[in-house]
Amino acid sequence: MSLISPLIPVILPVILCAAIGVFWVRFKQPFDHEFVRRIVLWIGAPALIVGTLSKTAISAELLQHVLLASFCLLGFSAVFAAVACLLLRLNLRDFLIPLVFGNFGNMGLPLCLFAFGEEGLAIGLGIFLVTTVSHFSFGVAVLSGRAMIKGMASSPIIYAGALACILIFNHWQLPLALQNSLSLLGGMSIPLMLITLGVSLSSLQLRGVGKSVGLGCLRLLVGLGGGVATVYALELEGMIRNVVLLQSATPAAVFNYLLAMQYRREPDTVAGMVVSSTLISFITIPVLLYFLGVR
Repeated sequence: MSLISPLIPVILPVILCAAIGVFWVRFKQPFDHEFVRRIVLWIGAPALIVGTLSKTAISAELLQHVLLASFCLLGFSAVFAAVACLLLRLNLRDFLIPLVFGNFGNMGLPLCLFAFGEEGLAIGLGIFLVTTVSHFSFGVAVLSGRAMIKGMASSPIIYAGALACILIFNHWQLPLALQNSLSLLGGMSIPLMLITLGVSLSSLQLRGVGKSVGLGCLRLLVGLGGGVATVYALELEGMIRNVVLLQSATPAAVFNYLLAMQYRREPDTVAGMVVSSTLISFITIPVLLYFLGVR
């Protein structure tokens, strides 16, 4: 019990907030997915990125390392996922993206905050920025078979990240009134992300249990393998090492299912992969946190 108790403040808030979403659906309460998605992606997440990165003591050099590590994480994960697809004879266009892109937002950001505080959240947001832009540009391009430059350029998250980088690189600070406003708006993002995760999981169906569980385990292995490779390739240490490994170990993102459904890329199998990897991660992530020294 002494090994588990320090992890409870990190894991339990994630489970409880997601459980609200599950029970919300069970009690047949209305939930507007599109409204929540838009308010998080257009207001909450951009405010969280600018507000957190601008007020946290993160240097320009550290931010550069975070952005580089994020691209390396995706690159290594993509290589591992492609090799796994070829060895297991899985359709590359159907499963490459769900294997590469973890739940860096809905689950990753709360875990970074609760495990490593504001600095951990700031680093996690840098990873979230890169992976989100990549998911909705490169990821959608793979699934749809066409480039998505226009969709990428219209994402508010890109401009929020650019603004945050400008503030950090120039050592500028926002006026207190604006900083407080961004903190207030950004504060709604993490609870909404977790509740939406619970709503989404309760709505998905686990079909083809054997294949779904196998792919769920494969996503966790591919992600953590990409994280370990990134840490060793870039010789990362300290907080950035811990956050990269934690983010890499997140389960398949719910957005993978939505995109698979939109582009008809094995949506039922991807849904099972999202559910199974999320359930398994409630066991694997506490183990990882223990080895990362969260005690």
